[in-house]
Amino acid sequence: MKRFGKILLWLLLAVFAAALIFAAAAGVKYYRVTHSDAKVELLSGPYRKPLPPELGQPLFFETRFRVPWGVHPLSMSVTPAPGSQLKAAPFFRRVKRGWGADLWQSVIQLQCYREGAVKESPAQAVFSNKQTIDLKLPALQVRPPKLQGDQLELAGNMELTRKAPGKNMLLWIVAGLLILAVIFLIALKFIRRERKRIIPPWEKALSAISSLLEKVQAGAAAPERSIALLTDIVREYMECRFHLRAERQTTAEFMADLERGRGNLDGRHREFLRDFLTAADMVKFARVPADRTGFENAARKAEELIRETTPAEPGKENSK
Repeated sequence: MKRFGKILLWLLLAVFAAALIFAAAAGVKYYRVTHSDAKVELLSGPYRKPLPPELGQPLFFETRFRVPWGVHPLSMSVTPAPGSQLKAAPFFRRVKRGWGADLWQSVIQLQCYREGAVKESPAQAVFSNKQTIDLKLPALQVRPPKLQGDQLELAGNMELTRKAPGKNMLLWIVAGLLILAVIFLIALKFIRRERKRIIPPWEKALSAISSLLEKVQAGAAAPERSIALLTDIVREYMECRFHLRAERQTTAEFMADLERGRGNLDGRHREFLRDFLTAADMVKFARVPADRTGFENAARKAEELIRETTPAEPGKENSK
């Protein structure tokens, strides 16, 4: 009895060792396949039974692929040829597992709604390794369905006798004209509606400076904080008015751009900006104290700069 137990134990150990060896080999194989440039292979298809399809009959097209380990199908797209349509969404299914690669099958279901010749239908299979495989569903010769009992034959093309438009047709025409007239009136109303005026940057800047100046004069805002806000207003105006990068540059970078000719500012305006921004930097970063009088002078000069660089309105230059 003990001998039988030992044999059974050795047999179990041998099976376990074989399983470990197989698992290790499978792991090595999987690593090699997934780290190689293995491609999906088209094995067969698209294929369907060679019998002539009947009108309206579901048609199944099957295609088989050899897909390496680590790769899986993503999608199958089909463009049905004229006279046919998709009966259901295409799908993939794994048919068999293999060593290093699996066998996958795609199924496309079409339905023909027209007799006679139906051309090839292009399709495309996409896989997770970014590989695409172009396919063509074979052309078809669709025959009419077999009749049973008292079923009537399918009607062919018919020549219809056109009748003169009666009262119903005239009513439809009048209703259509009325609808068009209503649409035209609504569109005309929207076109005539006054559009919301876009505030130009110079008006926006002057309004902001005026509001800030009133707060400082009323004692509602500290001069040190207001100097920083005033520089932000001027920088935003320069950026919008002259397409400069004033808000994202240091004072030195901004002045260097102006000296290189950006903005087309004259020397007086550049000198004011240099003195103004340098003084504001001293207040913001060096903690130099600022008083109300100094802020008011800076605000007045900023307003003067903005007014002098405001573009003339069309027609005013010629009227002078």
